[in-house]
Amino acid sequence: MSSSADPGEKVELKKTIGLFGGVSLIIGVIVGSGIFVSPKGVTQEVGSVGLSLIIWVICGILSIFGAQTYAELGCMIPKAGGDYEYIMTAFGSLYGFLFVWSQLIIIIPTANAVAALTFADYILQPIYPSCDAPLVSRTLIAACAVLILTWLNCVSVKWVNRIQNVFSAGKIIALLIIIAFGIFCLFQGRVENFTSPFEDSNYDPGKIAVAFYSGLFCYAGWSYLNFVVEEVKEPNKTLPRSIWIGLIIVIIVYTFTNVAYFTLLTPRKMLESNAVAVTFSEELIGNYSWIISIFVALSTFGFVNGILFSTSRIIFGAARNNHMPNMLAFISIKYFTPIVSVMFMSFATLVCLLFQDTFVLINLGVLAEYLFIALSVAGLLMLRKTQPNLPRPIKVNLFYPYTFLIVCIFIILMTLYQIPLESFCCLAIIALGIPVYGVGVVWKKPKQIQDKLDIMTIFVQKLTNSVFDESKLE
Repeated sequence: MSSSADPGEKVELKKTIGLFGGVSLIIGVIVGSGIFVSPKGVTQEVGSVGLSLIIWVICGILSIFGAQTYAELGCMIPKAGGDYEYIMTAFGSLYGFLFVWSQLIIIIPTANAVAALTFADYILQPIYPSCDAPLVSRTLIAACAVLILTWLNCVSVKWVNRIQNVFSAGKIIALLIIIAFGIFCLFQGRVENFTSPFEDSNYDPGKIAVAFYSGLFCYAGWSYLNFVVEEVKEPNKTLPRSIWIGLIIVIIVYTFTNVAYFTLLTPRKMLESNAVAVTFSEELIGNYSWIISIFVALSTFGFVNGILFSTSRIIFGAARNNHMPNMLAFISIKYFTPIVSVMFMSFATLVCLLFQDTFVLINLGVLAEYLFIALSVAGLLMLRKTQPNLPRPIKVNLFYPYTFLIVCIFIILMTLYQIPLESFCCLAIIALGIPVYGVGVVWKKPKQIQDKLDIMTIFVQKLTNSVFDESKLE
């Protein structure tokens, strides 16, 4: 799929992601299974059609504020790893390591595992329409999906981008089909849920806060293009354009998909459904509703691909800075991919597949993710003061970072309030990273230990036919 490096050619990540690829990655990561399965998270809190739709739009706009902040960070510090590089530049080595630690232990493997298991669930749903699929079948299909995507991520960035483009287009087509059905129902006179759109609205501030909390998480993923910024062509142009285009598409599609759902489903019926898109299709096309299950499966397949591709660059970037074993910064001589970090993330995901109920760990990740997003945004504000002369191809209005920092603080406080036990565990795991940093990064290993580590590093290098990233040597 790629030729070996030419003599004298530098072995480093290649810039292969254009505007379409950037937009596809953003859409592919944001639009997972959530919009197909459970957009009821907003509706169950506010109670009405009109207020739900308003919150969906506002959450999208707030996400644009955060994405614009990251556009400045990505163009100012155009290195693989995203938040890791921003936090380390602004606050120092320890905080950068804690970000990677939380990603490795809490966030990435469990998110990938849940998405892969969701893929398996919806592939198997047409075969087992009235009962749960066998545990072995579910696990094997999820593992096969992860292994196939791991192989592709190891051998060709171009093919990964093509797959991401196809599946991003596929999931948007699926949502456009739902929207088209909704428009058809509107023309058929199914407008009863819109005649009094704010009926039964719940204006309790706590309920509205939780609704925003749910909505914002459905838009999560807009920062993942920053993780692979070293592979983006003309990042100063492509990064901000991809963010704007991708998020605007998602906002429009999310809003009109919810409108389509409400043409056939009352708020009460939506709350009773475990998979809103499937319930919608059952109301509309009856026995052919399994088609939507296939679309949900394909959507989650694209999501796993996007997550595996982008998050492996976090580990890769940390290894270049000696915050992880050096072997994780190896690049394949033949394919120019961070092959070892991809395989490492894949292995961690496969381990999590053994634990079927990973949602407790996902709850742990909620707090960790937004703590470090808040640190990244605060880092931009700090760098404006401490390093005003850093090159900034994009310089956003401070209204964006300040507003989104308030949003992050709100989500952190809501998480502490909603799931205090999981939040305490999350903070404890992050704190555990401090002694790990001391032993793994600060401590100078005795020669006997270092020699054994070097032997393992050389073995991995030979096994994967890879070398250390040469761009770091400049």
